Amino acid sequence: MDLEPARFRRLILLCTDCEKRDDGPKGLAAKAALRQLKHLAADGPTKVKLLRTRCMGLCPRKAMAAMVCGEGLAPATAELSKDSELEALAHAASAR
Repeated sequence: MDLEPARFRRLILLCTDCEKRDDGPKGLAAKAALRQLKHLAADGPTKVKLLRTRCMGLCPRKAMAAMVCGEGLAPATAELSKDSELEALAHAASAR
């Protein structure tokens, strides 16, 4: 097996199952949130990869679960329920 270095330095995982729950976020869809995060993270100095995942077991009430990890960044989780939180997550993931 040959391993190659990744083309990105940070990773954002976004749970798609959160929006399907009855107590999930009320104005935040996973696909739209991922698109907005991609746009926001593109402006930063660090290359960020965004992925939609199945349930990560975090299951916040009235919010969407996200996880950020990567080079020089301790793994962290977030509860996203509004657009300003998407901006903060993208900034944290793409900052040096």
